[in-house]
This record gives sequence, C-alpha cells and structure tokens, in this order.
Amino acid sequence: MEREDRLKQLTDQLTDGVKAVRDSGEFKKLLAVMAKFPHYSMNNCMLIAMQRPDATLCQGFDGWKKMGRYVKKGEKGIRIIAPAPYTVQKEVDKLGSDGKPVLDKDGEHVKETKEYQVMAFKAETTFDVSQTDGKELPRIGVDELKGEVDRYELMMGVLKDISPVPIGFEDIKSGAKGYYHTAEKRIAIQKDMGELQTVKTCLHEITHALLHADSTDISKNRKELEAEGTACIVLKYMGYDTDDYSYPYLSGYTSDADMKELKASLDTIRKTSSRMITKIEGKLDSIYQERQAKVVHDNDTPLVEEPKEKVIAERRILGTVRILPDGAGGKKPSLLDSLRMEKEKIRNKMNGDTGKDEKGVAI
Repeated sequence: MEREDRLKQLTDQLTDGVKAVRDSGEFKKLLAVMAKFPHYSMNNCMLIAMQRPDATLCQGFDGWKKMGRYVKKGEKGIRIIAPAPYTVQKEVDKLGSDGKPVLDKDGEHVKETKEYQVMAFKAETTFDVSQTDGKELPRIGVDELKGEVDRYELMMGVLKDISPVPIGFEDIKSGAKGYYHTAEKRIAIQKDMGELQTVKTCLHEITHALLHADSTDISKNRKELEAEGTACIVLKYMGYDTDDYSYPYLSGYTSDADMKELKASLDTIRKTSSRMITKIEGKLDSIYQERQAKVVHDNDTPLVEEPKEKVIAERRILGTVRILPDGAGGKKPSLLDSLRMEKEKIRNKMNGDTGKDEKGVAI
C-alpha cells in the first residue's frame, strides 16, 4: 500500500476512534465538568502560553473554589485580560412611537435619562490546575503510555535532528508531559517517562514547533488536534499504538458533536505526518548506509559485504524507532560518534588488532 493511502486509512481510523470516545458515558461526564471552565480568547491563550507554557487548564481563584479545589500557598498567578463592562447615564431626546423626538407644549425636545453599557477590560489572575489541590477532576483514557521503542536512543537522536528547535528534558511542575516554549523557541519534555510516551510527546511538540511557532490566527483546539493527531499517525505508521492516550486527548479538544474541528484538521495532519515520516526515514537511511559501509583494506579489497536483503529488513525495524534525550545518568557519545567507534572496532578486528577500550577491556 502506498504511503498516502496508508496515511488516509489511519486518519479515517482516527476520526472513528475519537467519535467512539465522545459517544461514551465517561466522556459525557467529563464534558459536564469541562463546561464549567472559562473559554479564553485567542489573545488570552497566547498570554497564558507566554507566562506558563506548560499550563493545561486555567481558572480564576473563585472558580477553582467552586469546583472544590484551592490554590496552593505561594503560587504565582497567570495574568489575562478580562472584560469589565460598566454603565453610564446620559440625557437624550425622548423619541415617540414614530421614531421622532417628542416635543413639549413649548415645542422643546423632551429629555429622558438612559443607561448605556461601555465595554472595558481589566487584568485578571488565573491559576493552572497544577497550582491547585483538592477534589480530583474526572478523566478518561490512560495517564501515560507504557511500552518500549525499538532502538529508542537512535530514534531520539533522529527526532532531535529533525526538530526545528532544541529539545531538552526537565521536571515539569505542572504535570504536563511536554511543551513548546513560543518565546524561547525550545521544546521541553518531562524527564524519566517511558520510551513510548517520550517519543509520542516529542512528536507532538515538534509538530507545534513546525506548524504553530508564529501562528496567531489558529485556535488552541486546532493546534492541539493537529499536534496530537500527527504524533498518533506517525507512531501508528511505525507500528506503535497510542489510541488509549491519543483518542481521549483529541476528544477533549473537539468541542462540537460533529467533530468539524477534527475533520478540518485531517488534511494538515496527513500532510505533516507524511513530511515527518519522510524526514525520519531519510535520517535513518543515511545512518544505515554509513553503518553498512564496506570496510576496505589499503588495496581497496572489500572485507565486509552485507546482503542487501538484510540491510532493507534492518531499516524497516529501525523505521519504528523514536528519540529520547541523553540520559540523566551522564553525558553520552553522540550517535555519529557511536557509529564511528563501531566502525573502528570492525576495522581493527579485520586487521587482527585486538585493541582495548578506554576501560582496558579487550574489544
């Protein structure tokens, strides 16, 4: 099956999966709670992202209190712009039923006092759910994906290479799995997560960096649908299932029953997935070409001749890989350095040189 046909099939499955979640009783309970949260304007969403890019669910102090949650002591609020209309009184001509001014016995216009509402704005403080404690909010799906990724560190290296901005790992206090910092142009990923969750989150945030870095006219819902949808499709194409996590996530950002927002995003999701898969496969292909390069003596006689079938099979396996950061356990050699070291070992072995590594262990 051609790639584009396969991606269309996967995106069609995506809409069916999200619809199934939205039709569930658990999701309807979640919607009832989520309806109590304020719907912020695009400008306020940008303000929140600038001040706390890892924020996931914001509400005012009193709003959290009504939901049985309380802002933790010492938490710094997130400032947004809130409407603050006020009324003014003004004396105007009284109009009759015919729309003409009413005149008194002396022919003067009769006056009356009317109230007018004037729209104004004020700064207001909100807090992210991570800044609160109290009654648990309802949730559906799994909190974190479990599972390993084939040749995980190799894939993480590839993802770092294709990302348009640096990827780093940190302890994200809000509980978010990751975020794209629009002001600092970088991606942060929660450290010490499982391999599949880390790869999925990296793909999600890379999509934000590729599509939404300078977007001011796209809603938060649309951005999240495009980012999670792309991550889900890329991993499905590689043979990894994230349905239990991605479908509920996508459902939460599909605000209409007909899923118009998700359907409007499918073309972008397909194109971005194809673009990302092409980049990943291209990087992996170049790595394997270097790994499978022939080791040649000074007389140009090839020493290693790998069957082409084996190379192709290995590429397929590696096509399912993903990337994680250099681990917290210390500095690791880069991917290219590791490949060069491996190449050197083969060359030494062919030359009969049983050298030792830096720890004194025979290679």
